[in-house]
Amino acid sequence: MSTNQSLQSNFSIQARNKKQLAEEMGLSLRTFQRRLKEADIQIPRGLIAPRQQLEIYHKLGWHEMA
Repeated sequence: MSTNQSLQSNFSIQARNKKQLAEEMGLSLRTFQRRLKEADIQIPRGLIAPRQQLEIYHKLGWHEMA
């Protein structure tokens, strides 16, 4: 089972915005946006789909959800 599949099966991930993801990861919104930029992750305004959230968690190396 891949990391994405295990994350999806262990947690009910709903669409969230950047501020919600930043808070969940224990980061300020500004720091979260900086890390997204450093990882070359471009997120449009509005809600972030669960699949894209998993990509963010993976690219930023955040495994607390696993």
